[in-house]
Amino acid sequence: MEWASILWRVCLGVMLFALSLLFVYLCAVLKSIRKNLRSIERLTYQEVGNLLQDVDQTVKTLNGELPQLLKNINEITASVHEISVSEIQPMTHSIQEMTETVNQNVAKMDELIDSITDFSQTTVKRAEFYRDQLSIPITDVISLWSGIKAGWEVFRQPRKSSTSDSEDAVPEEQSE
Repeated sequence: MEWASILWRVCLGVMLFALSLLFVYLCAVLKSIRKNLRSIERLTYQEVGNLLQDVDQTVKTLNGELPQLLKNINEITASVHEISVSEIQPMTHSIQEMTETVNQNVAKMDELIDSITDFSQTTVKRAEFYRDQLSIPITDVISLWSGIKAGWEVFRQPRKSSTSDSEDAVPEEQSE
């Protein structure tokens, strides 16, 4: 049993030695992590501290200028409202009146164009009617005139023929 007791004690000693080595390693790692965290903390404090100081200074500047900025915004708002009341609203009212007048005039122009269109169509229809009514008598008058002229020509021709026959006959008698 001695060997077993010695083996058990040796194994326990090796395990305790390994455990102490692990503990020393963890301490070294934790010390390294602590150093890194301090370095990060220092860098963060320096960088963020500067940034926070800049932000603080900006906020202080804005707080100092904010009342003036709000005053300027209120003045601009009042000016815009005054311009709206004095110029834009009357102009809008004038535009509305002009739009109403234009719409009324457009309606009157539509009525006028409709009246002109009706008058024009009526005039064309009446002109066609009178043209049709006058074309028949004019055609009759032209036909009558053509007939009279043709009759006159026919009436004149036999006379010319008889005078020309008698004139022709006289010289023939003289030549005999």
